[in-house]
Amino acid sequence: MKRPTWQLTWNEDMSVGIPEIDEDHKQFIVLINDLNRSMTEGMRPEEIKNKLQLVLDDADRHFGHEEKLFREWQYPDADVHAMIHAQALKVLQTIKEKFIPYGLDSGWLNAGLMIKGILVDHILTEDMKYAEYYRNSKLSHKD
Repeated sequence: MKRPTWQLTWNEDMSVGIPEIDEDHKQFIVLINDLNRSMTEGMRPEEIKNKLQLVLDDADRHFGHEEKLFREWQYPDADVHAMIHAQALKVLQTIKEKFIPYGLDSGWLNAGLMIKGILVDHILTEDMKYAEYYRNSKLSHKD
């Protein structure tokens, strides 16, 4: 039985208006879609876990990138956002640890949808907060 599939597509509503961050987010979407394909195509569990680890590694790298920019911008909510990053990484790690190689189709779908939800929710809620700060500051008007 073929597992359910979905595809996450970048759209301008996801843009924070900071090209280097948008590029990071687009790469994250590519990795999540690749993870989903590996699940729906029934790749070996080791391959799926490797793809999941790539998502985790990319999220960790990206969150570090954002936090570095927050320090440069003197973003006032940097500490709160960093705590949210840590929580998201913890959830992603838990998903990886609880990964059951031959679980029910609904389990595969739920894991993928949780990862997708973490990304979309984070971009559309948390990242838009610093995007607004960036747009309203002199930082976005630098030459």
